[in-house]
Amino acid sequence: MKLDVHRRLAEIHAAQGKGYGKLVQKLLALAFLDAGATRVTERSIQGIDLELTLADGRDIAVEVKTSEPGASGEISFGKKDVQGLVAREEQGFAPYFAALGNRLLDDWLFVPYEAGEIQTGTAYSPTRLRPYRDRELESIVDDTFSAAVVRHGGTAAESGQVALDEVLRTYDGYRTA
Repeated sequence: MKLDVHRRLAEIHAAQGKGYGKLVQKLLALAFLDAGATRVTERSIQGIDLELTLADGRDIAVEVKTSEPGASGEISFGKKDVQGLVAREEQGFAPYFAALGNRLLDDWLFVPYEAGEIQTGTAYSPTRLRPYRDRELESIVDDTFSAAVVRHGGTAAESGQVALDEVLRTYDGYRTA
């Protein structure tokens, strides 16, 4: 992760506290839209966090997990997370966990969901998830996530989810559920 992005994420966390994970989720949605996704459905309350149609036509469902700055760095997956991904897979979506750790050396990890591989209620360090990663999917948002954080991080820190919702609504492919 670039140093300025790491710092900006820490600023967002310091300013917004418990809303940090949802703000990062919205920044990831912006990154996918900027990378050419034709449809992004984002859920801030219940259900799978993101449903996407990528520029290449693939439909994916993403459960977003973050580790907050200053925390242990571990990420846990709940029973509802897995159930949601299984339901989306049955509807034809490729199911993924997206994990962003809190260290300077962490970048997004996109881990395909496979039954039995990820245990609910178990804390995972991002390093432990790396062998399962989908580097191709990660490369789609490598640059656009950094750009979204730099461009909109101040707004996110100052005005929270409402401000990022306004930015997202300016994109034709954006939907809420």
